[in-house]
Amino acid sequence: MAAFNAFFEQIGDERNPRRPARRSTPWKRCALLALLTVTGALVPAPGTAGALPTAPKDPKKEYAELKKRAERLSKEYRGELIALEEAKKAAERATDEAERLDAELASAQEAVGRLASASYMRGGLQTMALFAADPAAVIRQAAVLEHLNTDNGRRVQQLQALTARADRARKDAEAKVSEVREQIKDLEGQRERVTKLLAKYKPQKPSTGRPDGALKSKSPIIGNTMTARMRSVLLAIDNKFGPFPAIGCFRNNDPQDHGSGHACDFMESTGGKMPSASAQAHGDAVAQYAISNASRLGIKYVIWKQRIWDVRSGGGWRTMADRGSITQNHYDHVHISVL
Repeated sequence: MAAFNAFFEQIGDERNPRRPARRSTPWKRCALLALLTVTGALVPAPGTAGALPTAPKDPKKEYAELKKRAERLSKEYRGELIALEEAKKAAERATDEAERLDAELASAQEAVGRLASASYMRGGLQTMALFAADPAAVIRQAAVLEHLNTDNGRRVQQLQALTARADRARKDAEAKVSEVREQIKDLEGQRERVTKLLAKYKPQKPSTGRPDGALKSKSPIIGNTMTARMRSVLLAIDNKFGPFPAIGCFRNNDPQDHGSGHACDFMESTGGKMPSASAQAHGDAVAQYAISNASRLGIKYVIWKQRIWDVRSGGGWRTMADRGSITQNHYDHVHISVL
């Protein structure tokens, strides 16, 4: 309180510098202290739990460079790196959300700053009413201060909540960008091995009509356009694990491997239903066979149970984003793509 008294007597009448400072009464000191407490609460002190954040990092700048490296890898490694593409999309969404919340937070901070300033300046005039002879004026002024206190407290809570959300969004964006960075690092570290693998398996174009030898397949085949390599993989898996309810290969206008004859889906159930426990175990065996023989057969990647295994990376299975259904999440079929 001694420091507060000194401050009050130092400022005197700020609106009239020629007027000497007058000693304040206890009522005036209490009124100003109350108002400063209200407005001061709007901007928490540095280092406190409610402190406003420091300038946020900018993961978008790093992501832009990572995206260029990822695009170079996709071209060099012959086709889309699905796990990396999903990580990139997640990073884009996270960085956009962090940017949006940072802008919203900056706007809220500015608004609160204006309110704090206005409340202080207005309080300098309104506190005089506390000492008016009219009791009604005193009551009105007390009500105004109470309203300010309640309203400002609510604004502080809103600002603190927004600060926490923005902080979480920035951390999430940094984590997503970090995941992209780690995947690229891993893929670039596999360059020598992948280069040798790609040299072994030259690019192929699909043939049309029924695949050679597929007349002897155990399973019905939907879409008979595929590369010779995909045809060999289909027959090897079908002869060992068939019959399947169906094997779906070529899909017209598919922008990925189904549209170029480089992929087939080995169905474990139909109609979008979750496979039985035995069918899931069967799918596990199919996926493991494909992984164990990937280098020999020229398999590029396997997707099963919302996970992807890619021969071009050395990280094993990676969890994929939820696409919304049993089929889209690859719970009812093993997807196999070839180089």
